Amino acid sequence: MQIAASMLRLAALALIAAASPAQAQTADLLACSGPFARNADEAALIRAFGAGNVQRARIEIGEGEKAAGAILFPRDRKRRLELIWRDGAKRRGPGTIFVREGSAWAVAGPAGERIALGTALATVEAVNGKPFRILGFDWDYSGTAADWKDGKLAGAFGGCKLTIRFGYPKGADSKALDRLSGDQEFSSANPDMRLVKPTAYEILLSWPD
Repeated sequence: MQIAASMLRLAALALIAAASPAQAQTADLLACSGPFARNADEAALIRAFGAGNVQRARIEIGEGEKAAGAILFPRDRKRRLELIWRDGAKRRGPGTIFVREGSAWAVAGPAGERIALGTALATVEAVNGKPFRILGFDWDYSGTAADWKDGKLAGAFGGCKLTIRFGYPKGADSKALDRLSGDQEFSSANPDMRLVKPTAYEILLSWPD
């Protein structure tokens, strides 16, 4: 009986181990369609994700400002997503959708490549098919990349604009950071960028007004 019980426990552990890698790689894929389409509204979010997973909120948009929006899965860090409405009074028309710290949401490049938080700048450049422009570090718009220089990411989202904000790791080369800091633009192919090795810490999809 003890042998049989041990075998059952081992079988259960094997099933968990087999399932874990797939579960760890599973993340929601964000697109400007369905509940995030240009004319979608709060009701569309509720139909897609359930009323208990859609919370009205004032969303931080930078420089201390907030706007009317919604938080999806507010109690689940990996599934959490934030958005602001273009029409806040009627809670409709997603303006900007934010993938922020801890979230497992990702966007897909034109060939299905996944871009998520933690993706390296060099990987994003490869998906874009060419270097792009990124703002300097250590100011209000630190590490923001939005100008894809007519690369593949410029038109990959059906009318939405992709913006990625990059941060640098602890211990990054201080002299290279000095050369990359402040309100100015740099190429993603800049040798100092290669040296610093930035990674994505925030992903935004935005519908134009």
